[in-house]
Amino acid sequence: MELRPEFLLPAIAKTLKDVILPALDETHQVAQEQLKLAIGFLDIMASQRHLLFAFDLDELARHAATAGELAALLGTSADHADLLAQAGKIAGSGAGDPDGIVALTRQLRAAIVAMIEDGYGRGDAALAAKIHSKMNDYAKVQLLRERGWALPMGFENTPDAVPAIAGQLGKVTA
Repeated sequence: MELRPEFLLPAIAKTLKDVILPALDETHQVAQEQLKLAIGFLDIMASQRHLLFAFDLDELARHAATAGELAALLGTSADHADLLAQAGKIAGSGAGDPDGIVALTRQLRAAIVAMIEDGYGRGDAALAAKIHSKMNDYAKVQLLRERGWALPMGFENTPDAVPAIAGQLGKVTA
């Protein structure tokens, strides 16, 4: 039996499409919609699996940059400074343990939240506006990345307006 994801994911999606979906009662529209959504995500995972490491590394780099901007604006604790240094080193090298990169990104996310809470807690309206602006800029990029990742599912009304995830990550597609 082949256990590698590049073989399993398409096989699971095909089984769900060819066997399970036709067997569902047509009156169970929610179940059909949810199954189609699950099949779509399996298809995305299979077709874009090769981009996952680049996606995670890009996310780490963006989190590190955002945390660095917030640290410059607000100051930072020693713990956050060490975390930023570690993230910057890994993001700059373009290499690392995939699970470690995801874990470090989650730690950075928590540090960003703590910095934002600290900044807003100071009661300075001008500072709050700067934080708000930085986070809106970050969210715009994050949303575009997520939309690019899910683009193959066909949810976009104007798909040409959303850059494919490979291009956003600087990867050339064949």
